[in-house]
Amino acid sequence: MDKPKLFKLKIEKIGLDIEVSPLDLVSLIFSYAGVGVYIYTKNWLFNNLLAILFCVHGIQYMFLGNFTTGFILLSLLFFYDIFFVFGTDVMLTVAKSIDAPIKLLFPKNWNATPPEFSLLGLGDIVIPGLFISLCLRFDVIKSMNIDEIGNLIQRNRGDDAVVIFHKQSKLAAKTYFYGAILGYLIAIIVTVIVMLIFDKG
Repeated sequence: MDKPKLFKLKIEKIGLDIEVSPLDLVSLIFSYAGVGVYIYTKNWLFNNLLAILFCVHGIQYMFLGNFTTGFILLSLLFFYDIFFVFGTDVMLTVAKSIDAPIKLLFPKNWNATPPEFSLLGLGDIVIPGLFISLCLRFDVIKSMNIDEIGNLIQRNRGDDAVVIFHKQSKLAAKTYFYGAILGYLIAIIVTVIVMLIFDKG
């Protein structure tokens, strides 16, 4: 069933063509309220909430096409991080100077004025997250009978195909996904240990 629409907004010069529903307006109000609270309080919890929402949105709307692309991207970012974090102070200067929810903050010293925080850039979450989501898609697709789903779609039984796809995604052995999650967890733990030992991002 289609959602009820309040109005349609179309501006051809900028290519805008959207339909606005009551849920869209409610979401907009909550979004502005959340951002307003963050701007007014600068609370690290609201910063982290907005940053996590940005991460989820980024991982949801971007995806890697194959493992080769993912491997090349992660390898290049590895060397990029080494140069810009250890070779220069560009990354840390930018991350510390921009007062926006582009990083996760973790309290380190409450007694300092202002309090000191450790930080984790969103790129360290979103980019590996794209690779991990690729691993999950691969696990699910590997476990499916693609011909069966394709036949259902050709016979205009798309709803049945979605049900089968959903059921199979729950039952699929998620070997690559769990392996990627474990690798990411180990990498984050090592990152935090190095940060604490060397007192450097």
